[in-house]
Amino acid sequence: MTELLTDGAALAQLSTAITASPWTGLDTEFVRERTYYAKLCLVQVATPDTMALVDPLPLDITPLGQALAGPGVKILHAGRQDLELLLQETGVLPAPLFDTQMAAALVGHDEQIGYANLVAQLLKVELAKDATRTNWAARPLSDRQLAYAQDDVRHLDALRTALLAELERLGRTAWLVEDCAALNDPGLYRFSPEQLVRRYRQGANLSPPAQALFQALLLWREDAAREADLPRAWVVPDAVLMDLAARPPKGRADLVERRGLDERQVRRLGDQMLDVLQGAPDHPLHPWPAARLDAEEERLYQALTALIDARAQALGIQGGIVGSRRTLKEVAQGAAPGNLARGWRAEVLGAEGERLLAEIAERHADAT
Repeated sequence: MTELLTDGAALAQLSTAITASPWTGLDTEFVRERTYYAKLCLVQVATPDTMALVDPLPLDITPLGQALAGPGVKILHAGRQDLELLLQETGVLPAPLFDTQMAAALVGHDEQIGYANLVAQLLKVELAKDATRTNWAARPLSDRQLAYAQDDVRHLDALRTALLAELERLGRTAWLVEDCAALNDPGLYRFSPEQLVRRYRQGANLSPPAQALFQALLLWREDAAREADLPRAWVVPDAVLMDLAARPPKGRADLVERRGLDERQVRRLGDQMLDVLQGAPDHPLHPWPAARLDAEEERLYQALTALIDARAQALGIQGGIVGSRRTLKEVAQGAAPGNLARGWRAEVLGAEGERLLAEIAERHADAT
């Protein structure tokens, strides 16, 4: 019978084993439907000699975080969210990394391939899927749930072995090292006002003064949700913020009449929202790109997309791995090219890609 590790001494022993291990398979389970911060509920760990399920609810898992920063490779599948949680809970990012979803994409599998599908394709093992909607915060967890959790790390090293052989055959091992290293940048998980407002692309449809109001409301709500540890929409829904920005209220009485706001919200948050609207700048501090590309941006976007698709097809990988459509549109509108201009992606795009990116940069420099 599988048991949860809930004892500090046992956690210390596991941490020592991880530090000495050449590899550690890693996964997490969490819930966040009712909170701003994801609540870490389970950490699954596999090494060559052990498999453990750590219960972080009664434990301080800081020793685990320190161990996961040790020299052995840490194997995850689609690990960005796991890494963000572990950084949140321990202050440490596990390293070095081998992300099996990233590796699979670089050798020709679907960019978003799931763990169970990859195990089935490479290892010919069918995993149970009947606990995917488990409430991992509930206790006790059943043997079925714990067995499901163990399976999430049981096959990680076998996947790594198979994928590494294919990466080496194709000469792409350094590509994965580069992409996994990017996951170890703490800035990736740090709050950014620019990234926050970019999530709400509907802001591009507002006038500049309304954009400034919408942005001020978004930043205020982010602070309020973080402080109360509540989902953003539970504080004030997106549609309400858009409406308040497009049609600024004249006072509390006007707020009461707005669809999507109840009397309790107005009583508790009304003065704050009015203050935010009153103190907002005239123009957005982090402007949204235009909702539509202009003709020249469209031409450059199409050229960049065609180049990436052609190079990706020749490599037998999906174009989104080189650069997503959203990223390419933002670059065409003047955003920094990021990893398109460096590392293996720049090598793949070659001189033609360098020329296109330079043309985009020159156009927006002239416009500025």
